[in-house]
Amino acid sequence: MKTGDARAIWLDYLRSFVTLLVVAHHAALAYPTFAYFDPTHYIYSTAPIVDDNRWSGLDTFISFNDLFFMPLMFLISGLFVYRGLAKKGIRAYLIDRFIRLGIPFLIAEVILIPIAYAPTFYQVTQSTDFTTFIKDYSLVQQWPVGPPWFIWLLVAFDGVAVLIFKWRKSFYIGVGYWLARLSKRPVYLSAVIYGVVAISLIPLSLWVGQYTWVGNWGPFDFQLNRLLFYLVFFLLGSCLGATDWQNYLFSQNRLFGKDRLVWLVVCLGCFLLFVIISRAGATWVKQGYMTSTEGYFLYDVVFVASCLASMGACISFFKQSITRPLTGWNSLSANAYGIYVVHYGFVTWLQFALLSVNVPAIVKFVIVFLGALSLSWLSSRLLRRSTVVSRVL
Repeated sequence: MKTGDARAIWLDYLRSFVTLLVVAHHAALAYPTFAYFDPTHYIYSTAPIVDDNRWSGLDTFISFNDLFFMPLMFLISGLFVYRGLAKKGIRAYLIDRFIRLGIPFLIAEVILIPIAYAPTFYQVTQSTDFTTFIKDYSLVQQWPVGPPWFIWLLVAFDGVAVLIFKWRKSFYIGVGYWLARLSKRPVYLSAVIYGVVAISLIPLSLWVGQYTWVGNWGPFDFQLNRLLFYLVFFLLGSCLGATDWQNYLFSQNRLFGKDRLVWLVVCLGCFLLFVIISRAGATWVKQGYMTSTEGYFLYDVVFVASCLASMGACISFFKQSITRPLTGWNSLSANAYGIYVVHYGFVTWLQFALLSVNVPAIVKFVIVFLGALSLSWLSSRLLRRSTVVSRVL
């Protein structure tokens, strides 16, 4: 298999792994110690369902996951943009994107996400009146976007990619080969990537606030402070995908040619540094040794480092570990997108069903994660038996 001409199996498996992290992330959000529920405007809660049972270990998991899993998803998505545009042309590419992204987004926002929030409405009101629910959902809660925010933002980024392709087609190849030349100097390449990513995240986060969503865009809501951050990873993937990036980045002594254990140590080391610095920064701000802006700046600096290290560890591990097709991973890979689209309702309904069950939070998390994953996987497999649906999912 030529890395430049065909999809690599390890990339599809990596994408599937990130989908698992998405399901696990949403399954965990009901149980961290920082969880908060607003019964009047549950859209402002940390999750649709918040349990009284908590476990601090899930705080660490959620924090670690949040560092890298969505940037990695955007990076992987971008890898296939240039070749798709070059092969299909702009018109056919946009039609394909509407079918693969637009249709699932519309179905999710009109049907699946309201179903996912139905138990939240019942928990607050004890009402099963459909009309009252829809009125509250659309007007009071402002039509929560849920996980499909990623899909619609991907559509928007595809639009940006198309405009770049139309106005300056050589952009992708030019940047791609520039990165290839930089790869001969891994430290320099790492510094350049870190600088670009930091610029895309830190100024906007300091301006609008950390973890800030637009908040009034309904089903088109998105995390405002990470808009450029995600776009940079998407375009970085698009530029890498325009060249034979696997050959030069994974060559011996190149960036990802380092042993996967080296990357694991770097990943864990950077995350530990992130935890230490972020906690110390919060303490220093409370004690008056630095302003809140300085504290958040310090937080973002180590956030970017840990993000890139975690992404590098995942990429290196899957590239070096996956040498042949695996039956279970093949099925997961084929259904990963379907799992992403349908999983949220299974997560929230299972969390709701377990609210009154007196077991440790970690047990509830495992039940919700495995239950939601299994039901989503099964649903995707059943839906994809239809040739029409399989074209979309």
